[in-house]
Amino acid sequence: MRKSATVVVAGLLMAFTAAGQAAAADCREKIDLAPTSAGVATDTSGKAEVRARGSRQRFKVSMDSRVADGTTYLVFANGLPAGTITIALGDGELELDSKYKGLPEGVDPVCGITTVDITDATGLVVLQGNF
Repeated sequence: MRKSATVVVAGLLMAFTAAGQAAAADCREKIDLAPTSAGVATDTSGKAEVRARGSRQRFKVSMDSRVADGTTYLVFANGLPAGTITIALGDGELELDSKYKGLPEGVDPVCGITTVDITDATGLVVLQGNF
């Protein structure tokens, strides 16, 4: 009887610990990205969002800018390249989702992203933000 009770208690502890770890890995945050002087000059604004639930993770960056269609920006998460945004009709978006493809270094885990920077093709930061 004592052995059965120990096994049940150990099983419950493992279940609660696993549930607690999964909950700790879940997150959902959205921030406004602040334009630098270079971003203000092109009327640039943007948002970034991180979202994780269970094993699925998503990192999304959207921006608006008064630049020519086809203008490309580089997105950095925690100082590492995450992807690119190409402007069409004044806006663009980068969406990375672990459901479809692995996430790049700096983005995985998304709940660990602390900084987001968007630069133009010359490396000039136009938007930045912190989670």
